Amino acid sequence: MKRIKIIITMLVVVVLTIALSLCGCGGGKGNIGDSPAGNDSAAEESAAEDIDEDDGNDSTESSFSGTTKELLQNIIEESNALPEVVIESITPENAPAMLGLLADDFVSFIEEASAAAGESDMIAFQAAVILCKDANDADMIDGLIQMGFDPGKWVYVFPDRALTVVSKPYIMLVSGSIKETESLTESFKKAIGGSSVISVFYRGETGG
Repeated sequence: MKRIKIIITMLVVVVLTIALSLCGCGGGKGNIGDSPAGNDSAAEESAAEDIDEDDGNDSTESSFSGTTKELLQNIIEESNALPEVVIESITPENAPAMLGLLADDFVSFIEEASAAAGESDMIAFQAAVILCKDANDADMIDGLIQMGFDPGKWVYVFPDRALTVVSKPYIMLVSGSIKETESLTESFKKAIGGSSVISVFYRGETGG
């Protein structure tokens, strides 16, 4: 009788050990399986947001050769989206206000830049063309502009949208109404000749 009790006790211990072992493995597999799936989903959503504002082409060097003032003048005339404006040169001193770039960054990486700004139908607009010293620096400068440019700098009037268009070594920054930004973007792409990458980094209440 005593021997039977010992055998039964051992069997119970073995069964409990096996059961606990199986429960532990099942929980582990569930956790391992869930983690990558969640990360993949987040990564896919992030990638979709980035691609959404891209025109589908890699930014390559443009075929345009000329000053930023000439290019901006051509873009404005071609788009017919802006009222008569005065084009001015961007300097290290006004680069922080005009582009959101530090003066040191402007001196180090920008060959020259021009801008036109004003107000149309109670919407602030600005168009600027930047020529980088090195085409390889264009993506970096584009990122700095997107982080530093303040669409609310006019205080009482706001643009519907602000975006950049990169066609190395040129970058165009545009803020204004949807009509203005779309028209100027198309004119820039036509004038520049090469492929381009478009990034919308600000949307106002009616900016879509």
